[in-house]
Order: sequence, then C-alpha cells, then structure tokens
Amino acid sequence: MPAGAPGRAPGASAGALSGLTAAVLRSPDRAGTTVAELAARGARAVVCPLIDFELPADTAALDDSLRRFLAGGHRWIVLTSVTTVRVLQQRCRALGLELAVPAGTRLAVVGDATARAAADAGWHVDFLPASDHSAEGLVAGWPEASPSAEPPTSSQRRERTVYLPQADLAAPTLEEGLRSRGWDTEAVVAYRTVDAPADPARRVAGGAEPEAGSAAEPAVEPAAERGGRRGAEILAPAELAARLEAGRIDAVLLSSPSIARRFAALAPAPPASVALVAIGRSTAAELQRLGLAPAATASLPTPAGLAEAWATALAAPAAPPPPAPST
Repeated sequence: MPAGAPGRAPGASAGALSGLTAAVLRSPDRAGTTVAELAARGARAVVCPLIDFELPADTAALDDSLRRFLAGGHRWIVLTSVTTVRVLQQRCRALGLELAVPAGTRLAVVGDATARAAADAGWHVDFLPASDHSAEGLVAGWPEASPSAEPPTSSQRRERTVYLPQADLAAPTLEEGLRSRGWDTEAVVAYRTVDAPADPARRVAGGAEPEAGSAAEPAVEPAAERGGRRGAEILAPAELAARLEAGRIDAVLLSSPSIARRFAALAPAPPASVALVAIGRSTAAELQRLGLAPAATASLPTPAGLAEAWATALAAPAAPPPPAPST
C-alpha cells in the first residue's frame, strides 16, 4: 500500500478509532487523504485550517535564484515540502518560464508527498531518505561524498552548489548540515507561513491547481455538500476551540511545528481527554516546548502514520494513579 494511502496499517487495532472525532488542522484542499484514512478506520474528521502560505511580498530574490537554477547553476536542488513545488510552479507561470530540472542537476526530496509532487511535475527524484523523512535524514543519508575542501574554481562551483528554496520558518538544520559536509548552498525564502487565511493576492496556489493534481492530499468536500458521506465539516478556529472545550473532539492531528504554535495560541489548555498526535519529532518537540504533551508521534509522516499513532495511543494502558498519601 503506498505511503499515505487510505487503509488500516499493519498491526492497527480493528475499530480502535470507530466513532471518535479528530480535528485535522489543514486547509480543505490539503486534507482529503487524512480524512479518508480516518473514515476507513471508522473515525470522523473536522477540518480547521490554522495556517496558510503566501509568496514573499518581494519575489525578486526568489525569481533570480529560480532563473539561476533553470540555467543549470546548481548540482542539486532539495525540496522539503509540497508547498515548495507549488511555489516554483506558480513563479514560473508568472515569469513565463518552463519549470524543468536541468540536465546534470539532481533532485532530493524530504518525503513521500513531496516525491509525488515532483513526479507529478515530471521530475525524476534522485534521493529520498529511506526512513528518516526530515532535514536530519536528508543530511545523514546524503548520497554524494563531500566535495574537495579546496575552494572551487568558477567552473567547479556548480558541482558544489545545492539550491534550497524553502519556507521563511525553515530551521537551519539542512543548510548547516550540508555546509558541514563541504557543500555550498543557495538558500532562498520561497514562501511565508501565515495565519489562515492568506492574502488572496499572494496565496500559494493549492490543490485546485492543475499542475499540483493529487501530488499532496486531494481536496476534501464539506460534509453538507456530500450529504454527510465521506466529507468533513470545515470549522473556523473559534468553532474548533468551542468544540474542544465542550469535549466534542477526541484528537487533534498536528502536521508541523508552525501548526503546533498556532494551535497552542488557540487552545493553550486543551482538555486532558484530547489526544494530541504529532506527525514527527520536530512537531512533538514543539508541542512539548509549548507545554503541551503529545499523546503520540507518528512513525511515518503520512496520514496513515498519524492515524496509526492515534490508534496505538488509545491501546496503550493508562498510567496508574499516584499512590494515596500516607496518614
């Protein structure tokens, strides 16, 4: 079964999520596979976008770097999100350029969804970490030996350069890790992470864009438009906060550190009955930094991984109560 495809993962408890409700904190155009995965396990979903993505107010630096990339100015390009793929497509359309990986340039991606986005764009993926789909995993498994420590000549520079279009909130892990291995990097802010909704004039095109297709998660339709069948309710943040307080949400699925921060601002003290499920270590660490305890962390950063982590957390034995004080 492809990563992220609906269906029960091996070892999942049959019906463990049946009748429960999870909040999926993504935009409707990126939540379809997660909603379907939950439905396959008998759970309901509500969708509440907390963050969105915008192009930089000034795209000059991004556009200049993109032209250098298209001219063959880099040995590697690294894509760390589906959003990055969409940004490059969007800017090429705006500039009247054809987006293609130049001959001799190799492509690395961080995870399966980004690999699918690249494949849908017609690009060949040269490197995807085998298991650790993170910046650390990219650096640790980097497939080429470090270049010579000698300063490159102008003709060698391309062989040493890695192009890193990324989010404004990207940690320096990838850039610093590659530099420590002897590679030059060209990092550029490709998009900004903002509270939803983004400015329509600068919003990064979502799943409705034909080039993106089903590369990430397909769009989810409001339940009302599908008679309640396989759709999902789409909530505003205030509605989500009210349902959490009323005990109508059993789990919250968090798919990035920035979503964790926005959630903590919305619900700084969610009920203890709500399971907070992180998509990976960095999201779990951010929850802990914010004073929120993750109930589970997905072993794979996919919709199936999130659902399985939630099911596993439910199956775990409850912690015993503290001993009564002696009298």
